[in-house]
Formats: sequence, structure tokens, C-alpha cells
Amino acid sequence: MARKYKMTWQSSTRRWFKKYKGKIYTISCRQLGCPETKEGSGAAANDWWESRIQEIETAPPTEADLKANAFKVWEMVQNWSQIDEASRQKLVDSLVGEGQYQKLKGQAEAMVETTVKATPTDRTVAAQVEAWTNLLRSACQSGQMSEGRFDAYCRNIRPFADWIGQQSAIDIINESKLEGFFNFLSQKVLAKAYSPAYAHTMMMTTKQFVSRMAEMKLIPLPGNIRSRRFRFNHSAPTKIEIFSVEEVRSLLLTAGESLERTKLYLLLMLNCGMYQNDIAELKAGKVNWKQGTLTRARSKTRERNGPVVTYKLWPETLNLLNRHKATGDLVLQTDEGNPLVRFWLEEGKMRRYDAIQSAWTRLARKMGLLKIRLGMKHLRKTSATMLGQHPQFKFYANHFLADSPKSIADKHYVVASDAEFFQALEWLRGEILGT
Repeated sequence: MARKYKMTWQSSTRRWFKKYKGKIYTISCRQLGCPETKEGSGAAANDWWESRIQEIETAPPTEADLKANAFKVWEMVQNWSQIDEASRQKLVDSLVGEGQYQKLKGQAEAMVETTVKATPTDRTVAAQVEAWTNLLRSACQSGQMSEGRFDAYCRNIRPFADWIGQQSAIDIINESKLEGFFNFLSQKVLAKAYSPAYAHTMMMTTKQFVSRMAEMKLIPLPGNIRSRRFRFNHSAPTKIEIFSVEEVRSLLLTAGESLERTKLYLLLMLNCGMYQNDIAELKAGKVNWKQGTLTRARSKTRERNGPVVTYKLWPETLNLLNRHKATGDLVLQTDEGNPLVRFWLEEGKMRRYDAIQSAWTRLARKMGLLKIRLGMKHLRKTSATMLGQHPQFKFYANHFLADSPKSIADKHYVVASDAEFFQALEWLRGEILGT
């Protein structure tokens, strides 16, 4: 039996398309991740259309739809010239409920008025998004917010602004719109277009944006803005992926002498649980060259008075760190004397570079790979997991990561022993490096 296709195949472009309610939807084989043939991509195209049609049918009506309906309702009411106002009210109330006529009439008149009368520029969604991002930019420039967080806010508010309409009036933002956006995000999660964590972040960003407008008395605060229904299971436990010891040794061996700086970055992540930013921000005063120790707090938790951890550097780490140390305040810099990682604002736009990530990409090419199986952050996860599986040293897994303490005991009663932690790091060195 021939396969039934729900979309139409266009062989010249290797794409599928579907016309539905006057609009054309297309998807390419590349986007589907399938062979560029009708037979090879047909099943995936059917699945994609089923997901898309469900999203279309459950999407809330657009502002254009609402305005068109308002005109239809108002036209119907206006054409009831053969009956008086009292009779109209009685008829509508009998159909949709007591007292609904005046409410519907008022809504229709308001919709007609807002259609005829242009929305003031400063009361559009786009204008208020710009005002909000200007506020956040000021917080960033004064040091109250990192450039990365500012950039994330700017990106995460965009889906809501596009969904509700950039040029829509902010007056339409109410309880039903907030619920509609949650439903939209839920459909994206269901279609696996968004992860629950990403959907959660966008919902929280939208709430902050709406709350700011209410604080400025531009709109009433929606009554459901703190609803516990608007939640995504974003904190569900996920499988922890780590490198095998053989993979780590292969990475270090490939770096060798030709990519010595790259090898140093890998060792700092394995030895001291560092991220790229932690390496880039390491100050000269935090390294005790005589005792061979490094003391640091994570960049992410430093502003919240996170824990300060002292690490015993492995001989291999200390040797390379000493050979490549810079002369300035930062221990490591680029050949041009710049920070290894930098985020900054330029003319209101986010700029960035990451010399450590670039080194990781070069290492992949040297190994003959387009991409290494896991990212760099999994190196510190690998070391922490190995410590966590040790019967004696498992207490030091969280300490190694320099994460903020979570339990009351960790916060107020338990103090890590440097001597035993150093023993744990020496054991870790033997397991990873085979020494």
C-alpha cells in the first residue's frame, strides 16, 4: 500500500509544503534531519505536520482575528435596527448569559476604537521592551548585572514580544494573554522545540517584563501573574554525562606539546573544577607558587559570597601554569595581553570572544573530529563525579565544584579539611593521569 502523505512534496527544492487556512507552511529535509528524498523524509514530515497543526489549532487568536470579530459583532448589533436597545440586550443575554450584552458591547466598541485610533508609539510592546532593556543596560553598566545575564534577558523576552505582536498595544496584556503565552510555551515543549528549562526561563522573563510595566502604572498587574499553574518541570533530574578516563587521557595526549596552553586549560578544569570564566578571571594573588596551591571562588557565586576553595595543584598543572603565566594582574592572558574570555557591550549590543573555547575547537580538529563528544564543562563534572563515587572522598565533590552550600549543615556547621581535600585531589590525579 502506498504511503499517505499529509504534506505535498516539492522535488526541486527538496521541501514539503502545506496550505492551510490561506497560509503556506514549509519544512526542508535538512530541518527534519532526513535524507533529501520523498520516501526518506515522508514519515518525518507527517510527524512534523501533526505537531504543527496541533500548535496552530491551540494557538490563541491573533489581534487581527479579535479585531475582525469585533467588527462583525458590532456590525450585527448596528444592523438590528428593527429592534430597540432593550430587546437587543434581552436577546443577547438570553443567549450568552445575564449581563453579558453590555460587556460585549463595551468590548466591541473598545476594539473598534483602538483599531481606528492608532496606538501611541510609547505604548507599543516594542517600545516598552526597549525601555525595559535600557533599564537593564544601566544595571549592567553600573556593575549590578553581568553582560551575559543582560544578553540573556534581551534574547528571552523576544519570543513573547513576537507572539503577542511587537506593535500591539500593551493594554491588551492581561490574565488571558499571560495564560495564552503559557499555553504557547507548553505546546513548544510538547513538540520538543523548547526544553522545559528554556520555557521556564522565557515565562519568568515575561513575568518580570509585565511586572515592570505594572510598577510604572502603565497597565494593571494581571491577577494570575503569580499563578502556580504557570510552571514547567525544568528541574527534573537528568542523566549526568561525563568523559571516560580513556577519553580524558586521549584529550591530554593529543594536546601534548603543540597545544600546550590547551592542555593547561584542561588540567585546570580537571584539577580545580574551573569553567572558562574562572580560568580567564584567575588573579595572580590567588596562586601560591611556593606551596603549589590555587585559591578561588566561582565567578558565578562570588557576588553571592560563595565558598572560597583552596586547591593543591598537580605537578603537571603547576608546571604549565608557571610556564604560561602573564606579568599582569591576570595569571593567564592571550598573546596580545587581553583576557582569555571577555563579554562587553558596544553600542548597545553584546560582544564576546572566548579564546579557551577556540582552543577546544582546535583540539577537536587535531583529533580529526568536527566536534568533541561532550563540552568542556563536562571535564569538571567528570572529576566531581569520580570524587562523589569514592567512599572516603565523596564529601568533597560539592566542595571541589566550589558550589554554594545547600544544606544547613554545609552552611553553618561542616568545614572542609584542606589536608584531606588535598589527599582527594592527589587520588584524583592518579585515577585520571595514571600516575
